[in-house]
Amino acid sequence: MRRRLTLLSIAVAVAGADRLSKDAIHAASNGALPVELLGTWVRLVHGENRGGLFGLLQGSAPLLAALSIGVIALLLTLHERERATGVTLLTISIGALAGGAIGNLVDRVQYGYVLDFIDIGVGDLRFWTFNIADAAITAGILLILADALLPARLLSSLRVGGRR
Repeated sequence: MRRRLTLLSIAVAVAGADRLSKDAIHAASNGALPVELLGTWVRLVHGENRGGLFGLLQGSAPLLAALSIGVIALLLTLHERERATGVTLLTISIGALAGGAIGNLVDRVQYGYVLDFIDIGVGDLRFWTFNIADAAITAGILLILADALLPARLLSSLRVGGRR
């Protein structure tokens, strides 16, 4: 039960933070953007991603929304199949992934695109614009990779409780 509650709490926190940040960007996008946070290194902008990761598959919001629902269901199934007695790195990872997927899914359903607003780079050399949901998805993927690839000894200090 603790594992499910932790996963749900992380997913709700990520989706909530994503929604609040996007609502603030929508409110500020009436000419008040871009806003420089750290000079031109970090800026807030208003970007509409009508595709998927890195802008691929432009114009396919309905397909990506359906895929998001499938991914969320798959992640929750994966979590339920893990034989752990407490919260694990997988619990945290899937909470972040699910929260990010939900955050971007809400955008696709509500707007037909995902609002991206964090712009990082130097001068004309810019990274892809992203949002809080994207950052949580990336963190979740990296945590799953770490859990799968690093020796259990190294990760034991990161375990919140329970054994695999």
